[in-house]
Amino acid sequence: MINNKVLASYNGPQRGFTVRSMQLEQESFVNGDFNFPNIAAGPNNDVYLPSANHIYHYDLDGKLIKDMAFPDAGIDYTGIAVTNNRVFATYEGSQLGVTVRDLDLNQISFFATGIKANGIAAGPNNDLYLAAGNHLYHYNIDGTLIQDMTFPDESINYTDVTVIGQRVYAAYNGSQEGFTVRDLQLKQLSFTNTGFNINALAAGPDNTLYLSSANQLYHYQSNGTLLKNMTFPDDRINYTGISVIFTSLT
Repeated sequence: MINNKVLASYNGPQRGFTVRSMQLEQESFVNGDFNFPNIAAGPNNDVYLPSANHIYHYDLDGKLIKDMAFPDAGIDYTGIAVTNNRVFATYEGSQLGVTVRDLDLNQISFFATGIKANGIAAGPNNDLYLAAGNHLYHYNIDGTLIQDMTFPDESINYTDVTVIGQRVYAAYNGSQEGFTVRDLQLKQLSFTNTGFNINALAAGPDNTLYLSSANQLYHYQSNGTLLKNMTFPDDRINYTGISVIFTSLT
């Protein structure tokens, strides 16, 4: 059984990912040679990280399992999401879209979106949610656009998105900074203004969220109650992506 973990990628004077308890206490870390803009936990005590035209697959001890290098160096993988049998990654550069891969990073399909996505999350119904600008997009994994939710304030920029159960959570910055709670049809149920820029967010157990921002990691209730703030002592460290592994006891 996989123990409950919080994973976060970071860059700055050090680059890699940290493995932490659900209380944000560091258990281990892996330093690498690459800038990782995002991170996704896999189903087998492993982790997937995009960087430039590569997607890297590591175990949680830092052993490199696979380096998938796309032959076009003009492709830049930005966001990543993993289910029990699929890896989804957004890309920009010479093309804009989403790749659908197996857990060994062999490509199964891809589709063009025409958007620079800041975040991607897998939904419960063979679907995907993407964050880009003041839009949240809902796609089938075959590339069919289901919904484009456009926030009326163009200064809002959705930075990341995560899905658990019947809820979609998205971080935003711009004229406001915080996160929104929405149903699977992207109707807003509530929102929380945090007052700081959220790089990424991930859903945890018991209606909680984990957020990354600069050299800080936060744990919130989805109703906006702050549970914990972990500040790394080196303020040059920037936490980029965040992902949570947990098992339900119910």
